[in-house]
Amino acid sequence: MKNFELEILSPQGVAFKGEVMSVSLPTSSGIITVLPGHTNLVTKLKEGEIIITHAGGEKRITVIDGFVEIFNNTVDIVSDFAVTSDDENVQKIEQAMKLAKDMKNKKQNVVDSAVIETQLKKAVYELKSGVGIKRKKI
Repeated sequence: MKNFELEILSPQGVAFKGEVMSVSLPTSSGIITVLPGHTNLVTKLKEGEIIITHAGGEKRITVIDGFVEIFNNTVDIVSDFAVTSDDENVQKIEQAMKLAKDMKNKKQNVVDSAVIETQLKKAVYELKSGVGIKRKKI
């Protein structure tokens, strides 16, 4: 099977860069799956989980908003927020949620409140994506 190049960028850095077999994306039109040879497309990314299939297995990345460009067998994603959904991030997520909740309780001004709401929203989406949930093997 042919592969294609995928790169996911966010303010947090490069969330993924490499050759993949497929990628499923949450877009404003619904979830789309990109395979090698996909038609050129630019679309809006919405909050959810990107599922990447590559030679090493499957990888999941939680994203919040952004844009996707598919052009000449290359997929470029720019997201407002992107983090790998793995156990390494569980502690960071829990800390961010605790800090956001503490700051929200203090509620100093409107700007602080908006920042807190955004941080809390990011942490909730990460947890919803299954970060830190151990799945039983059958």
